[in-house]
Amino acid sequence: MTTAGTETKTLGQKAVDRFTEMMIGRMEQMKSVGWHKEWIGGATAPGAMPQNVSGRGYSGSNSFFLQLDTALRGYSMPVYLTFKQTNDLGAYVKKGESAMPVLYWDIMARDKDGRKITKDTYRKMSLAERMQVQTIPFLKAYNVFNVDQTNLAEVKPDKVEALKKLFAPPELRDAEGMFTSKALDRMFEKQEWICPIQYDKQVPGAYFSPSKDIIVIPRKEQFNIGKTPEEVYKDGMEYYSTALHEMAHSTGTEPRLNRGSHEKFGDAKYAKEELVLS
Repeated sequence: MTTAGTETKTLGQKAVDRFTEMMIGRMEQMKSVGWHKEWIGGATAPGAMPQNVSGRGYSGSNSFFLQLDTALRGYSMPVYLTFKQTNDLGAYVKKGESAMPVLYWDIMARDKDGRKITKDTYRKMSLAERMQVQTIPFLKAYNVFNVDQTNLAEVKPDKVEALKKLFAPPELRDAEGMFTSKALDRMFEKQEWICPIQYDKQVPGAYFSPSKDIIVIPRKEQFNIGKTPEEVYKDGMEYYSTALHEMAHSTGTEPRLNRGSHEKFGDAKYAKEELVLS
């Protein structure tokens, strides 16, 4: 719809714009923090799916973008609720918080004469009657807020604690049984690489920062996610593989091999760098 030369967007269209911005933002973020992840390090259990405060899960693109929203904003868990649900629980949305849109498809139904048919009437129609009706699908949206954007933890602490238990990450195990490279361990410990390597802190991602000239990798224990001795052994290999990948990235800076691979995320040089180092 256009009014006096300006476009008026529906909530659904605004939601699509918001999702586009999130994807661009995530890709930019990936430039500095990396994307390949084979370790335990997030705030929630691996594979935890977004749900509303009543326990009903979100599906499709809504699930994906609410997961992304949780990760980008560092929320403690992917649990969301509407403004009304917040009020019904005796809580409120904190001042200045912005909502996330949730999309769903609806239909507009009209009979053969173009008259609008109510949803209730359409639902009661037989299949044969519906075949005579023109249906026009359209995108709708409503807004939700993450639990962390409300004061629910203050007014309903037991409820929030129960939710947190559902999304608690697995316990961090030790490195027993994992593949070990004494040469690389010594290099990390004595800092013998061409730039510093931070390897002894629990972090959510592995990356090389060209601006700070430092490599950051999760602790070895974070990679211990296997269920069998063989899998645990290979988890150790994954730890060193991740470290070597970032170490290879660090050789491409201007003072070293000057591959020009850190100039712009997503361009041909960056893609080639990732392909070669994969």
